[in-house]
Parts: sequence; C-alpha cells; structure tokens
Amino acid sequence: MNEKIKSIIFEKYFDKEDIGLMIVNYKKVVYINNKMKKFAKLFNEDFEKTNPLEIFYHYEEYTKKNKDLQQFESLMDNIESFRLSDVEMNFSYVTEFKNRFLEFHFNGIICDDEKYYIISVYDVTNELKLFDYKYLDVSKKISEISFREFSKSNFNSLKIFENIYKVLKRNNIIAEFVITSVDEKDKNLIHIDFGIIDKINLTGKYLRRENKSLASYIIDYKKKVYIPNSLEFRLPNGYSIQYVGTPQMYSVYGVAMVNEQNECYGAILYERPGENTFNSYDFKLLDEVTYAIQTTIKFQKLYKELYVEKSKYYEMSIKDYLTRAYNRIYLEEYLKNAYENAKRYGEKFVLSFIDINDFKKINDTYGHDYGDVVLSVFSEVIMKNIRESDVFARYGGDEFIIVFPNSDEEDVKSIMERIEKKLLLQEFSIKISYGIQELDIQLSLEENLKAVDKRMYEMKNFK
Repeated sequence: MNEKIKSIIFEKYFDKEDIGLMIVNYKKVVYINNKMKKFAKLFNEDFEKTNPLEIFYHYEEYTKKNKDLQQFESLMDNIESFRLSDVEMNFSYVTEFKNRFLEFHFNGIICDDEKYYIISVYDVTNELKLFDYKYLDVSKKISEISFREFSKSNFNSLKIFENIYKVLKRNNIIAEFVITSVDEKDKNLIHIDFGIIDKINLTGKYLRRENKSLASYIIDYKKKVYIPNSLEFRLPNGYSIQYVGTPQMYSVYGVAMVNEQNECYGAILYERPGENTFNSYDFKLLDEVTYAIQTTIKFQKLYKELYVEKSKYYEMSIKDYLTRAYNRIYLEEYLKNAYENAKRYGEKFVLSFIDINDFKKINDTYGHDYGDVVLSVFSEVIMKNIRESDVFARYGGDEFIIVFPNSDEEDVKSIMERIEKKLLLQEFSIKISYGIQELDIQLSLEENLKAVDKRMYEMKNFK
C-alpha cells in the first residue's frame, strides 16, 4: 500500500478516535499521529523537535531534566523487555497526570522477522469519572479490612491477606492470588506469605530464587508485568512461568514491591483464567490493593520489631543481668501460680535450693571479677542441663532455686547429681550444696521454701 494512503487512513481514523499512536520499527519511527504529539506536549516534550526514540535510549538522562517523564517508567520497562525477547508482547496501564487519566497500550509485534513497537495513548478521564461502583465498593471493603485488623492488639497480616483474597475473588476481580517476599536471612529464598493456586494453598512455602520463576523475574528486575496469555508468553533471560498443577491459560498481573531504598523485597501475582481478561480499571484497582498489602507488610514488620523490643525489655526486667537466671521478683510470682495450680489441679512441682560452697571465700581470695565468672559458668551449666519448662532463678547472692514442673523427687535428684558432677569438671571447679523438696500444699509457700533451704544446709553441713 502507498505510504501516503496509509498515512491518510491512520490520521483520519485515529485523529477522529482521539487516540495517540506511534509505530516504531527498530530505531526508526515509521508513524506518529498529531494526537500523540499533543499528548507529548502535555508532558513538556515536543516531538517536532525531539525524536521520541532519543527519550527511550537515554531515558534516565531525560528524566533528570524532565520529572514528568517518570510517568513512562512502566512503558519503558515493557519496551525494553520486548527488545530483549523473541516473542510478541502487549501491555496496558492507566496513569494519572495533571488531573487527567491516560491509558497507555504497548504492543510488540514480530512481522517478517522484524519487530514493530506500537504505542497508543487514550484519554480516559471521562470514563474513569464514571468508574464502576463495584470497584469503589471493593476498594472500600479492602480499606475496612485493613483498618479493622490494624486496630487489634493481636495484629495478624495473614488474616488481612485471606480477607483481601476473599473480597477480590467474590467480586470476580481475580481467581488466584500470590504474595511473596524475599527471605530476610537468605536472599536466595522467596517466601510465599500468602498463596492459592489451582485451589492449592501454598502459604508458608518457599521458592528458590535461582529457579527463575515469574516471581523471581519481577523481584530481580523490579518490574511490573502483564501477561495476557500464560501459555504463550515467554519471559526473557531464562525466566519462565511455572505451574503448580496442570498448565492452563491465565492472564497474570505481576507487581514488584519496592521499599524506600528502592530495593525490591517481594512480588504479588494476580491471576484470572482466560486470555487478556484484565482491563485498565482492574489494573488501577489492583494497584490500590497492592498499596494496601505493602502497608500491611510494613505494619507487620514494625509490629514485629516492637514486639521484639518489648520482649527484650521485659526479659531485662525479669532476669538477673549477670547470670541470665530469673530474678527473685519473677520467681515469687511464678511460685505463687505454681502453688495455686498444685492446690487446684494437683499439678506436681519439685523445688531445688542451691548454694555455691565457699563463695564468700572465693570473692575474698580472688576478687569479685573472679566471683562473677564463677557465677556465669555455674548458671551456664545449670541451663544446659534443665528443661525449657524448668524455672532457674537467682534467690540472692550465691543462692539459686530451680522449679521443676511435672517432676518427682527421684528425677530431680538424678538431674542435680549430673549438674554437680559437671560443675566439678569445669575449669573453675565449682562445689555446690542443694536441697530437694516436692511442693507440699499442706504447708504454706514460705514453709516450703524454709523446708528445702533446711535440706540444702543439711547437705552443706554433711560435707
């Protein structure tokens, strides 16, 4: 067909339809209509003076001079993906700029072994003003879910993800949904924070980053990607779409989650059966959902940090700083509860009262620093030889108490004999005396402590 005829057809049709259109073949703009030039002026660029391809090939330099061009980042990413790929691609998204909503479409077509880049822009401001109430309702429900969970003292991000999935699925926005994050300790692992694919719950599982899945691709390249047909789409550089069950045709919208340091820490995959089943309104809504998910993840991280910090200070308040044994305040509260449980439910507790022999003499002879080392070694041996459920506490000075729940005196006697032998084998040979007494509910708590203390002194005097 004559080039002039083609130009007339393009101009008459696309100018009438109010669509900006540009077609590129390799490094040559083969067609650009007047409407595309008008759209360019909206972003402070003049395509009469500047070749559009110059912006693409020197995008970072141009964005430094013209911040408005940052609106094209997703478009540039997809153009670059097609440039490196051997398969056809298409992508669309809506961006808000200067109180207008513009819908961008990119089609990468291969014809006679030549690549054609077709870029079109359409002003959808009026359409978005008539935005389907369903989307607004979904957005409102998701906001309510987040707010409701954020207000709880036992905040749980998984609960939010589950409820977001239910809302999106119920409204036919998506059929499947996966949230992944890079493992903080091992960057080669990708954790599935929430995921349901082919009705299979993948939550809590891990992916290896080097397996080059779609999630790996989005995270590695920090890219937002739309896949209209999962069976035909090919990712570049050895990455591929991996299936959990039988391969089926899906449309997939993948979004990278990026933090304030511009580091990608995860990816979200929104999926719906069929070919090219997402539209620009879906993308806009899912971008809002992504923001809600990112906020949830950030809140969860802060919540975890706060919990760790709180636990640290609580630990400091109930433990002796030198020996890391529980302090007397904690011991007294624990014993009160143990005594009540013994009376009400018949639970068994055995007490062991321990004293380090000649500790005052050690301090007087070798100094308090040496005495501190003895206390530290003593405590370390104790904690290695008792159960997690046992409570080891410093009663005062060189006196300690161990509470053994659900035990009898014979078992505790064996444990204490083992501890005594191990203490003697230390570099700083430590000798101890101890008493053992099962908690007797016929006696008061104070009387129980006096009884086990007396048994300890009996052992000390015997030695």
